Amino acid sequence: MKTFKILSVLASLVVLSACGSNSTRDTTTSSSGLSAANPTPTPGFVNNNNNSNPYNLPQAQERVAEISGTNGPQPSQSYSVNTSYTLKVKVTALAAPHLTIPGYTNWVFPYACMRVRVTVNGTVQATQLLKVADVPQAQNSPCANSPSSQILDFSNAMTGAGSVTVTINNAEYDNCRYSNPMTYGCGMSAVWQNHMVAANVAIQNDGTYLAP
Repeated sequence: MKTFKILSVLASLVVLSACGSNSTRDTTTSSSGLSAANPTPTPGFVNNNNNSNPYNLPQAQERVAEISGTNGPQPSQSYSVNTSYTLKVKVTALAAPHLTIPGYTNWVFPYACMRVRVTVNGTVQATQLLKVADVPQAQNSPCANSPSSQILDFSNAMTGAGSVTVTINNAEYDNCRYSNPMTYGCGMSAVWQNHMVAANVAIQNDGTYLAP
């Protein structure tokens, strides 16, 4: 009788062990679209945990705009894109580039704050003051508490499918050209004719993604 009871207990343990070998954890797909049994993404699932680009769209095209003063060699830059209902422009301040005039291509006139005007379909928006990342701010810097980038939304200015021109101009900076043009931290003023400012310009049109 004792032998029969022992065999019954052992048989029960074997059954329980078999039932527990396939746990819920092993078969349920996680929030990342992966599972222990299936380490590849579920078909159609975008593996993007922060949901910043849920449809996995291509990134908006980026360009570097270099703008001189109004009477300089490059007072504006324009870009053409095709869209119908989406048009956003992200402007990110960059450090001062070299001059473009012959004989002075090694010259750089610094700044820590800048802003530009953006025009699309006759609609004009100016960025707020933007600070150049990684450039130490002077004590009296006008953009000490400013961001380095800003997104301007022109979607309401769209009139249907077609080519749209985005123009960047009217640059300003905090260069101290009236006292010492090789420093910065003064109040904002229009860029002097041959000085240059630079900004990264990302343009979002239909079917593309623009990172915040």
